Amino acid sequence: MEGGFKSAEAYRATALLCRQQAACDPDNSWRLLGEAERWEYLAEQILASRQNRAAEGAKPVIETGMPRVAPSQPKTMVTPPRPPRYG
Repeated sequence: MEGGFKSAEAYRATALLCRQQAACDPDNSWRLLGEAERWEYLAEQILASRQNRAAEGAKPVIETGMPRVAPSQPKTMVTPPRPPRYG
């Protein structure tokens, strides 16, 4: 099991607990049901992002024919030493 799937399962379990608490606590059910929706939404976001990553990984890489070159390091300017002053 991947990490994203485990956390999505955990979010869904939390949503289920919120719904169960809402059934036992009618005075706070509106808040608990809202929390349950939020946890379900987060679980869906995790699964959707996992699917998007999988779909992007399946796309073929476009080759440009250009070699891959590592970015160059910035060049530091070195000032030459001053000539000695006489006199």
